[in-house]
Amino acid sequence: MNLDLPPLHPALVHFPIALVTISFVFDLLGRMFHRRSFHSAGWWTLCAAAITGLITIPLGYFDMNRAALDESTHEVVDIHLKIGWMVLIAVAGLTLWRWWIRLQAERVPGGGYLAAAALAMCLTLFQGWYGGEMVYSHGAGVAAAEQGTQTAERGQRSLRKVNAALSKIPGFASVPSHHHDEINESAGAVKKPEDEHK
Repeated sequence: MNLDLPPLHPALVHFPIALVTISFVFDLLGRMFHRRSFHSAGWWTLCAAAITGLITIPLGYFDMNRAALDESTHEVVDIHLKIGWMVLIAVAGLTLWRWWIRLQAERVPGGGYLAAAALAMCLTLFQGWYGGEMVYSHGAGVAAAEQGTQTAERGQRSLRKVNAALSKIPGFASVPSHHHDEINESAGAVKKPEDEHK
């Protein structure tokens, strides 16, 4: 089995973040405008959030165990996983509560449910922010930072092939190869203007 794959967790993690938020918004709109169709949308988006959340956590563990993380980044990723479990438990609890409300034909989500849903949404959004900081501040899962699930060379190979194909399409300007060399050099040290005249 070839495990030389790009990170899989980021491909799905945006779904539960968006769906939890949308579910809360739909139920809030349903409460404000007394529209059962909004409540129905809130229920189904919450179900989708729970399902995608169940998938993203195992993928997070899978990516973590394949990535070449340094010690400090691994500690941050470990915290991210713990918060992920808290989010999943909160969303699962909301889904059960919402299911119980749905079983009672005349009932709609009340203030208590909406308050709990708002807290779950805030926790979910915080988790999304934390995961973004993990990547952009620590380089977790990033091949170019040598903390990816692949080597930098392997991780960039597919993008180079796509760029080569796109460069043949009118309107897509290709980046000269010498420009890539300049970018790679500047990653280690920024050239000073006076150095160029030496």
